[in-house]
Amino acid sequence: MKTTFSNKSGDILEIANQVIYSAKVLAIGLFIPFLFVFGITYHTDKKVAQEEINVSKHQGITENHSTVDFGKALSDQNS
Repeated sequence: MKTTFSNKSGDILEIANQVIYSAKVLAIGLFIPFLFVFGITYHTDKKVAQEEINVSKHQGITENHSTVDFGKALSDQNS
């Protein structure tokens, strides 16, 4: 025959320790995936590349006119 002693303060302390342990496990279980997602989305190459790109329209671009005469026979065409 077993004899058990009922200790209310010990029971309350044990339940409190279990709740604290469960809260720690839950916090770590949520914190690690959050860090992973935050780490792969923060300062990605796409964001850095977009910050470095500077596109501007140049003023006063002159047109390039070619002066090639296609009617003239070249020296190596006749050989």
